[in-house]
Amino acid sequence: MMPVSTRKENALIKSVVFDLSEVLIPGLIGIEKRFEELTEKPRELIAKALGSYPYHEIDNALESLLKGKVSYQEYRSQFLASTGLSDSYADVFDAECLKMFETPYAHTEGLLQSVSQSCDLYLLSDHCDIFATHILNTHSFFRYFKGILWSYEVSATKKSEMPFAALLERYSLKPSECLFVDDNQVNISVADRMGFSTIHFLGPESVPQIYQAIENG
Repeated sequence: MMPVSTRKENALIKSVVFDLSEVLIPGLIGIEKRFEELTEKPRELIAKALGSYPYHEIDNALESLLKGKVSYQEYRSQFLASTGLSDSYADVFDAECLKMFETPYAHTEGLLQSVSQSCDLYLLSDHCDIFATHILNTHSFFRYFKGILWSYEVSATKKSEMPFAALLERYSLKPSECLFVDDNQVNISVADRMGFSTIHFLGPESVPQIYQAIENG
């Protein structure tokens, strides 16, 4: 599949708003394989208990965590109960989740460094406070960003307009001057509706489209 982009007519791109997971660093997608190895529980059972792809639905356990409606500890306890794992697996769960966020993609540093030379960079990410703190303390590439907004801060994920509106207000941005980059088509559709130029990020092959969108602006 080719990367898909939409650019608003006569758009002048001054700011690029990046998603985080699956764009700059891996997210939780794929962690069910690791848990299956460690616990011998079926992969599908683990994915359902996590509430992650392809079982991520509005108001499920993961969505509630990302919105800050339940604590990380509550989410973890619910996962253990749903999979029939004892509390002794709590530390394993913590370590494996955080490990997923620790290695940026090969394109990340160069992409951010290059784009930051011509545009202001902002991050709009669906994460809970525990994950966000770990990620911020782990990666040096956040030095390129002028601002960050996490879903838990506004009790809403990018499947709604609220985080986008909050980012625009917090940093006095105009959607017509922003390029939004995300791997989730639902999020892209919301941004399109609000007047952002967008790129549906499908992997390294999408990187040239980011440069092209900025140059054309």
